[in-house]
Amino acid sequence: MSKKIEHNGNTFEIRCATFEDRYAVGVFLNDSQVSPEYSAKIDVAQDYFSQHKQRILDALIEIAESDIRNDMYFKA
Repeated sequence: MSKKIEHNGNTFEIRCATFEDRYAVGVFLNDSQVSPEYSAKIDVAQDYFSQHKQRILDALIEIAESDIRNDMYFKA
């Protein structure tokens, strides 16, 4: 799954992945990663959903979007 965000004339892509033990989100610009990996372990994700009724992957995407809008990314 991926989502595109326009900011300051750039098109960022937020990519999501599911691994054996965690969910992860990364921000890419021109196919280069410009963020750290935002991630959460599967068991934490289950607890998070129980408490917040929101998927943790959606929360990680929101954090990545916020960082882009606040210019908090590596320059590609």
